[in-house]
Amino acid sequence: MAFRLSSGDVAGFKVLFCLAILYGLMSIIAYSVIHMKFITPLGLDAPLDRFSESRAVEHVRVLSKEIDGRQVGRQGLREAAEYIKTQLEKMKEQAGPNLRIEIEENIINGSFTMLFLGHSLSLAYRNHTNIVMRISSIDSHDTDPSFLLNGHFDAPPGSPGAGDCGSCVASMLEIARLTVDSGWIPPRPIIFLFNGAEELFMLGSHGFMTTHKWRDTIGAFINVEASGTGGLDLEFFCHAGAYQLGVQPASGSW
Repeated sequence: MAFRLSSGDVAGFKVLFCLAILYGLMSIIAYSVIHMKFITPLGLDAPLDRFSESRAVEHVRVLSKEIDGRQVGRQGLREAAEYIKTQLEKMKEQAGPNLRIEIEENIINGSFTMLFLGHSLSLAYRNHTNIVMRISSIDSHDTDPSFLLNGHFDAPPGSPGAGDCGSCVASMLEIARLTVDSGWIPPRPIIFLFNGAEELFMLGSHGFMTTHKWRDTIGAFINVEASGTGGLDLEFFCHAGAYQLGVQPASGSW
C-alpha cells in the first residue's frame, strides 16, 4: 500500500523545513557577530601610537607561562609584581618632558566585614602588594580629579591565569605604554592600579581605597576583568546612576 501524506502533513513539513533554514541562518549570523567581527590584531612592529595585540599577548605569555603560579602566597605573585613594575619603569624612562609619571609599590594591610551568601564575613589581611602608576601633565597636582583603571595580577587557584587576569594586566600595560609613547598629554591624571589580591574578596582594591593618597581624587573608573575567552564585551557590574554621571572622555572632565 502506497504511503501518502495528507495536505496538512505536507504543509507541516514545509513549515519545519523553513524553520530549520531560518534557525541555521540565525546561527550563522550570531556566530559571525560574536566570533568574527573583530579588528585585525596588530603585530609587534605596530606603530608606537597604536594598541598592539601582539605586544599585549607577550605580557600574557610572560605572566602565565614564564612565571609559575600567581596565587596569593606563592612566589610567582611576587615575580609578577616585579615584572609589572619593571615594565612601568621602562615607560617612565621613555616619557616626554611634558608628562609626569609616578610609580609606587604599596604594601597594604586592613580588615573589613561584608555580607556573603547572606552571612556576615569578617576578613583581615596584611602584606599584600599593589603596583600603582599615575600619568599626568607636568602641571598636575595630587588633588586633581583623576580616572582609574584597575586590574588584578593574582590568579585563581589551579590556573595559570592567562585570562583571569593576565589578559587584563596585559591590556593595561599596553594602554599605559600607548599613552606614554603617543605623546598625548591627558587633561586629567590617569591612575593604573595593578592590585595583587582580587581572588580573595578583592583585598587589593579595598587596600587602595582605604589607604592610598589618591583615593579621594577618583571621579570615574573602569575595572578591567575577564569573563571568558571569547564573545562580545560584557558589562560585569554597574550602579544605577552610572550613565548619568556625565563623564566626558574627550575633555577629561566630569
